[in-house]
Amino acid sequence: MVVLVSFMKSLTLPLLSTLMLNLPVAHADVTVYAAASLTDVMGEINKMYEKKYRTKVKTSYASSGTLAKQIEQGGKADVFISADVAWMTYLNRKNLISPANTTHLLGNRLVIISPAKNPIKVTMSQNFNLSGSFTGKLCTGNTTSVPVGKYTKEALTHMTWWQSIRPRLVETEDVRVALNFVARGECPLGIVYATDAISTQAVKTVATFPTNSHTPIIYPAGLVRPNNNNAKRFYQFLQSNDAKAVFKKHGFTPLK
Repeated sequence: MVVLVSFMKSLTLPLLSTLMLNLPVAHADVTVYAAASLTDVMGEINKMYEKKYRTKVKTSYASSGTLAKQIEQGGKADVFISADVAWMTYLNRKNLISPANTTHLLGNRLVIISPAKNPIKVTMSQNFNLSGSFTGKLCTGNTTSVPVGKYTKEALTHMTWWQSIRPRLVETEDVRVALNFVARGECPLGIVYATDAISTQAVKTVATFPTNSHTPIIYPAGLVRPNNNNAKRFYQFLQSNDAKAVFKKHGFTPLK
């Protein structure tokens, strides 16, 4: 009996070793910090990536400034996608992301929206009296820290509307909050990205700002942890043809 047990052990150990070698190796998670306006499209991109590489993607969405500050304070992001170049540059200057590991990923447009059930007519002309065209508040992101808000201030200034509309602004923590205020009818007008406007049937785009009215809307992507091979692969996947097709479907303009 002792000889039999010893013989079985001699068979079992190599067999177990072989089975363990053949088991799929679990990949490390990838943590992505992405601008709030990317919520819908990144949900789809992440599912594609997880299915292809069997790697779990965890994503945090907020305004680009909030995410950049979190990274500065030690947030465990592997990849950062900002809604403007300024916050990526901020992290570059802090030596938290190197220029060699960043790319201009996407473009977008700035639009004025109204509740779909009660749209307000807006003419994109410096002679148009925007303030007199509606009653109530205009919602957009914070004009000092949230990218959509900064673009908005530039665009309103270019159109000579800034001074008259400034007292009626509701400045939100990110673009999706502004979108939701308009969708619920709490703000009769809002300024968001074109991609946000098409994400819900509750709002209608009533005007689109000229591209020369504000800084070009560019979404840079960068590696926070370039030594993480999974992060590198995800960063490269964002620039793949498969990912570009999804970005286009959601209204973004892939760059390069």
